[in-house]
Amino acid sequence: MSNQQVTELDAAQKFIYTRTNIRRAFNDFDDTDIADIYLQGEDCLILRRDGSQQTYNREPIKVAYTSYTHRLKDFFSYLGPNYRGPSVWHNNAYVLFKGWYYSHALGHLTPNARLQAAWADRFIHLNDVQKVTALLQSDQADLGHLIAPDGLRAQDMPIDFNSSLDTVEDVKPIFGEPWCSCGSYQQQLNNISSFSQEIEGFKPWCIHLSWFNKYREMLSKRTEARNQAPNGTPSKCVAWWYQPPSDHLSDGLFKVLYTTYGAQAPVSHWRNYKPDEHFTQNHAWDLFFNMMEAGYVPFPGRSLPQLQSVVKKQ
Repeated sequence: MSNQQVTELDAAQKFIYTRTNIRRAFNDFDDTDIADIYLQGEDCLILRRDGSQQTYNREPIKVAYTSYTHRLKDFFSYLGPNYRGPSVWHNNAYVLFKGWYYSHALGHLTPNARLQAAWADRFIHLNDVQKVTALLQSDQADLGHLIAPDGLRAQDMPIDFNSSLDTVEDVKPIFGEPWCSCGSYQQQLNNISSFSQEIEGFKPWCIHLSWFNKYREMLSKRTEARNQAPNGTPSKCVAWWYQPPSDHLSDGLFKVLYTTYGAQAPVSHWRNYKPDEHFTQNHAWDLFFNMMEAGYVPFPGRSLPQLQSVVKKQ
C-alpha cells in the first residue's frame, strides 16, 4: 500500500479521469463495480465496491482525454442541409450544423433536419451570442453550435461612416483563441486554471474545432487544385455522392466517379473509382485529400446533371 496522500478530483480532473478515458488509455481496464476514483501521486486510484483497489498511471489517461477532445469526426457529421458547410455569422463566428440530414436514409425528414432547413438562413438576422447559442443547442432542436475558430470578436458598435478612419480603435476579441459554444469547450474554458495545472500547455479544444479546421483545409486544397488547371477549368475531376445508412448502426455508401475530360464531360467519359472497394463516410476525408493531391477537383455529383441517371442505376 502506497504512503502517498490520496486526494479527491477537482473540477477539471473529474472530466479527465473518467471511466471512459481510463478505458481508452488501458484496454484491460474493467469499468464496472467502481465505487470512486481518486488521485494518488502520479497514479489514478480506482476503489471498487468490494474494497479492492487498482492504480493506473495518470499520464496515458491525460493523453487519452486530449486525443478524444481533438478527434476528427467524419465529413458528414457537421454538414447542414444540402451539403451546407459552416455559415458565416457575426463577430468572426460561424454556425456549425449537426449532420442530421446524413445520419440515416430518412434523416432529412427528422424534426431536427426540418428545423435546420427552416432556420439556416435566419441566424444571420440575430446579433446576440446567447440567443443564437440557445436556439442552436436547445434540447428540443439540437441544431448545432456557434464556433469561432479564429477567436470570438466583440459585437460591433454603432459607427459614423463620415468620421476619419484614423479614429478606429483596435478590435478587441472577447476570446482571442479558438472558441466554441459546445458543452465540452465551455467546461474546459470555465475550469481552464485547473486544466492547465493538470495538463502542460493546455488550451481548450473540441471536436467541432477539429472538424472546422479540416473542412477549411479541404476548401483551400480544392481551390489550389482548381487554380493549377489552365484557365481555372480542371480536366481532372471527381464526382461524389453519399447515401446515408438505412439505420443508425450501419455505415453509409460513399460513391466516387472520376474523369480526365472536365466536369461537363458526357457520361461515357466517367469511370468508377476502385469499383471493387466499398467506401463509406469514414473514407471521405482521405479520399478528398488524396484526389486533390493527385490534381483532381471534387464536385458534388448532384451538381452534374448528366450523371444522375447513371448513379441511380448502380
